[in-house]
Amino acid sequence: MLALSKLPAVTWASYVEGMAAGESLARPAARCGVCVKTSWFMRMRVLEAMRSQLQPMRGGDGVSAQADELYLNESFSGRRSGMPRGPHANGHGARSRGISSLKVAVAVVNDLGNCTAVLAARGRPGAEQIRAGLAPARVAGSEVSTDMHSSCDAPLAEAGAASHNRYGAADAGEDELDMVNALHERLRGFLWRFRGVSTRRLQRYLWWFCWEEHARRSDASREAMLRSHVANGSYVSTRRDLEEEPQPFWDFWESRDESDVSNLA
Repeated sequence: MLALSKLPAVTWASYVEGMAAGESLARPAARCGVCVKTSWFMRMRVLEAMRSQLQPMRGGDGVSAQADELYLNESFSGRRSGMPRGPHANGHGARSRGISSLKVAVAVVNDLGNCTAVLAARGRPGAEQIRAGLAPARVAGSEVSTDMHSSCDAPLAEAGAASHNRYGAADAGEDELDMVNALHERLRGFLWRFRGVSTRRLQRYLWWFCWEEHARRSDASREAMLRSHVANGSYVSTRRDLEEEPQPFWDFWESRDESDVSNLA
């Protein structure tokens, strides 16, 4: 990654120091002598390097995994034109009750040390979306626990899960889905600190979260790990690719006529 960058290694070293400490975009930008937009672009590149270093999940005999969906409000943060709905006004809630088409689902899998998180669907995911969400997880031979969502049955069977245990809210005890529920809370807390992550960039921040989950169990410091990633990692997206990155699940808005959109605003 360093070999392809116009910025010197010392600038990257200073930048990842700020990322490891949880700094906003502006602080490392000022320290590194770059503009905030360049700081954002550097962050996107580091996130791709993080993704390349994510460890695969464990699987097989004796491994127990838990899978569930987390529903997040769709965000158009950073979008300056082409908004399909009006902005949310200050003092008014942006939340909708239940599982709404205005929310996006993140499929999360955890197994005592490894996790995956994939932006999978709008609203309640079907079997195809759950299949995509399970793709990075290795559940072959594992015992997998989920809620009562029946769309998990076929994807888990195809993935080779040894068993599929389904639990409803009434019969789930303290242990059945505790790992994935705790992971949900940590993920919400992680995203909250950014004060609004655009759904268009959400998958990149999910990589970051999974990397953080791995890093907190490592003996190496976050800064040392990031320095290594920047030195040895790679990225795929160019600046133009990032600028032209589409909003996920945009077909929902394309299918709405103007009156529907105004009612949803």
